[in-house]
Amino acid sequence: MNPETNKETLVLILKEWLPLIKDVILTGAAIIAGYVGLKGLSTWRRQLKGNTEYILAKQLLTSIYELREAIAGVRHPFMQYSAEPDVPAEKLKELSSREKEWLAKAQAFQKRWEPTAKAKSVLDTTLLEAEVVWGRNIVEKVAPIDTLVSELRWAIQDYLETTNPNAPYEPIAEEIKERRAIMFARDSLEKDEYRKRLEAVIADIEDELKPHIEQYHRTRSHQQGRLKRIKAKVYNLISFKSTSN
Repeated sequence: MNPETNKETLVLILKEWLPLIKDVILTGAAIIAGYVGLKGLSTWRRQLKGNTEYILAKQLLTSIYELREAIAGVRHPFMQYSAEPDVPAEKLKELSSREKEWLAKAQAFQKRWEPTAKAKSVLDTTLLEAEVVWGRNIVEKVAPIDTLVSELRWAIQDYLETTNPNAPYEPIAEEIKERRAIMFARDSLEKDEYRKRLEAVIADIEDELKPHIEQYHRTRSHQQGRLKRIKAKVYNLISFKSTSN
């Protein structure tokens, strides 16, 4: 067969098949790009979810720890307060010595309670955000802290009411003892039932939240290691090209 004829035949075949080949290549490229895009989107979503859970878990644990410290401040066994309450001079003249002492003590407890009320408010706000991400389960985990805070507040209020000089009844020694066991910390954890209960609740919450923090750090460590390997490969490639030239 004439070489010129073969050449013309080849050109005709290429003209006929080239659009089809082009379409196949473009379709394949689009599929690959779509796959890479979806995989990238999936990875981005996982990273976003991991970052959100990490930040939220850290904020929630921080607010719980701050509340724990505030409660410890309320329950500190040493309490110092003024011999006279902070009231107008006219009112002060009307009070007996016992009334002055009681009112000064009540004001000292009120001042002590303020950081606890503030920390509890921050915890409640953070918990609302946590419920959006994790649902009611996390709310139920934190609920026992509400109970313990309420117990402490009630113990202080009840103690002040029963020790008020103008109370219509005499305080019962056993009841005061029970209130003081909640109100004031003991010198060791084993002797302090209230603190043991609080620490147990916090430990349970830590078991729920710390995996989110640990997973974030593992992912970050993996990403940093991968980035270092990529940088090393690029550096080696550049060095190889420089040497070749």
